[in-house]
Amino acid sequence: MGLSTRIVNFISNLIPLYVEEEIKGIWAARSLGDGTLILPMDEEDDDSEDEFVTVHWQGDPNRQATVLGTFLASCAVVKYVEMHGVGQKNEHIQSELRHLARHFTVKTGAKLVFEMEEEEARLLQLLERAVRKIGNEAVTEIIKKSIGF
Repeated sequence: MGLSTRIVNFISNLIPLYVEEEIKGIWAARSLGDGTLILPMDEEDDDSEDEFVTVHWQGDPNRQATVLGTFLASCAVVKYVEMHGVGQKNEHIQSELRHLARHFTVKTGAKLVFEMEEEEARLLQLLERAVRKIGNEAVTEIIKKSIGF
């Protein structure tokens, strides 16, 4: 099983945000929030270390993008921990983030983006603040437009 598939499998287990769904013989992750569908890249060999995934925004095959699976998984993990951390202290939330980051690495062999160098971590914090302030869809559209999608 290639890296792209391992990343999609991990995301699909972040229930109830995502569920696993079979699409034309390929196991995908479906967002229960907006219907977005995440599919692994076409992996010609089982040992593919391609970490890109295909995303069909709101499940629409005409609105698709290829993105780094670790970026998408990082956003999904943060949302998952925030949802499960409602009412919890910040220390608990940080502990859960560290736990899931380690679990992601064990399951996939890759690292989530918030395990980055300090400068890159600041960028992620900026993105998280932007998502909280203007919403996930708005930030996604801004990023897609800025990189030509």
